[in-house]
Amino acid sequence: MRIFRGSGWSDMQTRLIASFAIVSLLLVGLAVYQFERISQVRSSMTEQKREMDKRLSTAKISQFLQELDRLEGELKRENDAERIEPFRTVHQAMETELSRLDFSGSTAAQEDLEALRTKSGHYAGEVEKMAALLLDENADPLELLEQMDLLHTRTAAENVTMLDISSRLSAAADRNAGAAQALSFERLQDTLTMSGAAALAVITLTVVVAFLLVRSFRASVGQLERAVGRLAEGDLRERIGSSRTDELGRLSRQFDVMVDRVHGMLQRSRAVAASLESRSGAFRVSADVTAAANEEILRSIRDIAAGAESQSELSEETSRLMDGLGADVEAIAGLADGMLKLRGTAEGDTRRGQETVGRLRETSRQTEESIACMFEELERLSGFSSQISGITKSMIELSSQTHVLALNASIEAAQAGAYGKGFAVIAEEVRRLSNQTKESTTVIGGLIGRLQQGMEQFRSSMEGSRSLLLEQQEQVAATLGSFEAIGGSMTRISKSIDEVHAQVDRTRDACGGLRQLAAQVSGIADSAAAAAQQVLASGTMQDEEIRRMARQAADVHELSERLAADIRLFLLREEEGEEAKPDGGRARPDGDGEAAA
Repeated sequence: MRIFRGSGWSDMQTRLIASFAIVSLLLVGLAVYQFERISQVRSSMTEQKREMDKRLSTAKISQFLQELDRLEGELKRENDAERIEPFRTVHQAMETELSRLDFSGSTAAQEDLEALRTKSGHYAGEVEKMAALLLDENADPLELLEQMDLLHTRTAAENVTMLDISSRLSAAADRNAGAAQALSFERLQDTLTMSGAAALAVITLTVVVAFLLVRSFRASVGQLERAVGRLAEGDLRERIGSSRTDELGRLSRQFDVMVDRVHGMLQRSRAVAASLESRSGAFRVSADVTAAANEEILRSIRDIAAGAESQSELSEETSRLMDGLGADVEAIAGLADGMLKLRGTAEGDTRRGQETVGRLRETSRQTEESIACMFEELERLSGFSSQISGITKSMIELSSQTHVLALNASIEAAQAGAYGKGFAVIAEEVRRLSNQTKESTTVIGGLIGRLQQGMEQFRSSMEGSRSLLLEQQEQVAATLGSFEAIGGSMTRISKSIDEVHAQVDRTRDACGGLRQLAAQVSGIADSAAAAAQQVLASGTMQDEEIRRMARQAADVHELSERLAADIRLFLLREEEGEEAKPDGGRARPDGDGEAAA
């Protein structure tokens, strides 16, 4: 069953797919093998870690035994029963380490471990007997001394025996760890050997496939490259005329079709560009004349609008003054009435103000506590930003190392010649990515620096806020005294309100007539100014549109000239006739030797 178009194995796509499939199968097989070997190495390393942990545990047990021997000696020398508590603590820690050990894989080591556990309990029991003798108040001193010497001798012997057992356990753990390490190294060496052989096979196969593929389409690519070069120079007279049946042949024929279509399109575009160039020139001249005439009209409209605006401003100012005077009179009357009504509630407001100031004082105290908490969080944030800054420095160093590695890879690829071109492209991409990573990390470092500066500024602002809060607390205390003085002032104010009422009524009547006259004059002036402004706005918009059209006309004319010049750069067959080239006007078709390749 045929899947790909073409002629079977002669199809370049089929060759590429088959070649890369073989390489991919080799790589997959190598990956599976490496995964299995790595799993085995991981298992060996895990076993090695367990044995190293056992070795550390035996070392701790030896330290515990030495510490227990020292504590037992102090108990014997000082005859102080209170020395038993440190002994019990150390012995409990040693029992914990003993419970973690397991030498089930070695019979001798497991027997030593069981013996050590048994002797540990017996050793602790002997020391407990020494403590019990010291606590016995009825014991004979000579007999006590004799018993203590006997118990001390036995415990010392037990301690030496346990140290010897601990040494044997440490040696067993060391042997097991060495065996696991040797097995890990052996498996790693096997993996490296197999990986090197597989890599050599993949490289050899890749070189062979690349050589065969390059030899098969080198001539056709050369013809296509020459034709594309002529096309890039603006010469549309070149054709390939390939007879190949693979992708390069189809690409060559499609190239010929594309050149024919572009040739026809340029012929039509040349005629359109010539017509556009002549018409855009006439349009630009008309637009310039229209813009100059409209500018004169707009200047006259501005003069008219300026006079109307001045008259409107004077009328509005007069009306505004009268309205302000009437409003002030009404406001004074309203304020006088309001002050009479508010006199009764002033005392209650004063009491509530005192309560509010008290709550404000409590709020200030809570705010001061919150600011202290914010200072602590700011210190933590500063520490985190310092850690992030260190990470960005590490990333910059890593990207620099990656850049150096990519540069070395490019040098090696250049030395390899044609076979290293693929690796040179990959090395160049890695070097570009490392540069981008370094630049991004540098930007992040800058942002972290600005963040730290912002935190320092925020710290300064918080210090200022704390100072302002202390000043606010002082002002709150002063405000409480001010509320007490307000009550006395309210009584004196109420006596003056009755005198204000009579004067306000007389002023209100006089302002009424003046307000009506000013309103009529202001309405007439506003209508005239609005009409003038509307005409001016319309004229301004029209002038802007005309100027924009003139600029667009100039741009269109310039673009049409550039378009015509660009089209004239292309060489068409009609300009030099149907002259035949030395090879017949077309590139030679692929020969039999190329098809065989």
